[in-house]
Amino acid sequence: MSTKTMTSNVRKFRFLTVAQVKRLHGVFMGETNLSQPSLLESAVQSPINIKYYENQQNAFRLAASLSEKIMKNHAYQDGNKRTGLLAADMFLRINGYRLREKSLRQDRDLEEAEVAVCTKEWTAERLGRFYEQIATPIETCKKEVEHH
Repeated sequence: MSTKTMTSNVRKFRFLTVAQVKRLHGVFMGETNLSQPSLLESAVQSPINIKYYENQQNAFRLAASLSEKIMKNHAYQDGNKRTGLLAADMFLRINGYRLREKSLRQDRDLEEAEVAVCTKEWTAERLGRFYEQIATPIETCKKEVEHH
């Protein structure tokens, strides 16, 4: 296999920063204390590490890893599950997908999935498969905007 073929199969992703996750938390959860800053940093680095060290090419698995680590690291005093979900959705959005068209706050299936990960009923891999089942590409939105 040529080098060109090998590199064309490697997908490039955009990753969230700690500052962006803090902003998401602040906007949607209000200003609660970040009790463990290093644990948030670790959670945000998780999908980056999985991408590079495990060569993970699946955006949904990377989003699930981010969500799982934010929830389980418990960097905030409150709102870790919601922040994990919002961060996963934002990660997917900047990489061409969205989890649902309806409000994430009113999505019982997503809420139950996040709880299942926290209670160890689900793994991050299973959460990633769930995200993949329910997500839609954002391409349709781009096409609508381009026509206007």
